[in-house]
Amino acid sequence: MSARRLGVVVVVLLAVGYFPLAFTYVWHFFVPGAPRLQDAVQSAVVGHDFAYGHGSVVALRADDYRAHRVVMLVHTSAGALALALAVLQYSARLRRVPGVHRWTGRTYLLLTGVSMAAAYAFLVAAPQIDYFGGSAFDLQLWVLASSTLASAGLALVAIRRRDVVSHRAWIGMNIAFMLTAPLLRVLWIGLGRLDHGIELMVGLDVGASTLAVVAPGAGALAFLLSQPARRTSPVAAGVRWQYPAALVVSVAGSGWLAARFAPLPDEVPATSLWVGHLVPATGLVLVCLTGALRSRAAGRGVAEARWRSLSWGAALATPSAALTAVLATPVYGTVDGFLAGTMVGASGPIVLAFALVVRSAATRTQAGLTSRTTSNSSRLAPVETGLR
Repeated sequence: MSARRLGVVVVVLLAVGYFPLAFTYVWHFFVPGAPRLQDAVQSAVVGHDFAYGHGSVVALRADDYRAHRVVMLVHTSAGALALALAVLQYSARLRRVPGVHRWTGRTYLLLTGVSMAAAYAFLVAAPQIDYFGGSAFDLQLWVLASSTLASAGLALVAIRRRDVVSHRAWIGMNIAFMLTAPLLRVLWIGLGRLDHGIELMVGLDVGASTLAVVAPGAGALAFLLSQPARRTSPVAAGVRWQYPAALVVSVAGSGWLAARFAPLPDEVPATSLWVGHLVPATGLVLVCLTGALRSRAAGRGVAEARWRSLSWGAALATPSAALTAVLATPVYGTVDGFLAGTMVGASGPIVLAFALVVRSAATRTQAGLTSRTTSNSSRLAPVETGLR
């Protein structure tokens, strides 16, 4: 199975599995006795205390969700429906019917906007959680909602301009951001299963930090892997030094972030550093450098440049997280300041590198189309002159 096909399968499984959990999430606030599928799954997989006890979302947020149940119903239902429609957009049969594809996409963007607007409303109205990582997680939710809306807007603007390359790139990144909802649940349940001493909110913070790298990284990788294999093209000279340099920057950033983690109290598990950031960030750097080296060996200079650019975004993610932790600590305190760094600071360089790659790809595609149009016009000119 190709990497692209595997990615589509993962997206479909996440969206389909998440739909009943999200769609029914707040029903019990309106109808007593309504199914609580997400809590039931967490209880069955990890345990009752993990799902309902101290440090759980139920214990920390039940009153807030009840007070703002209409907003939460709109947020969860619209988000679940949007992801279900995103799955339909991967269907090759539907893409052959442009009208259906367009209206499905428009409905997806509308539902995404409604869901994010409801998220903003909840974040404004509800108080922050006075618990491990609460303020840092709220900050990430603000950034995630804004990033989701921004990527949706960029995708819409691109298709309005008939820029199909940029549209596909940004809608893919948008879906990656939307998938953080089901992925976060998979991560915190998985952590709870592996470490029976961890509380749900702690696992949520670790998973949220992981997704700060994984979500934009997956969106960027999906775009690069979806690009058709180009003909051989010259590889830029004198860029070999950038491969080890990117690794050095990543390692240096890892040391800096580890130094920020060292003085934190024992209540902050080591998984916050390793699983929360270092492993996914280092893995993304290695994947991108592997892509660059393979493209170089195949003589595909355009692809090599794209992989190399993204590798720098991944390499800078860790020092960016450490710098954000330094800046956030005076505001949020030592624990939440560190978590704010991993939850928010890591994604910026990855998204910026992705934006530069998309712009380059779109410009190159447009230049190719213009060149072919000019060439065709030149061949037709003598015939047209003769007809006159």
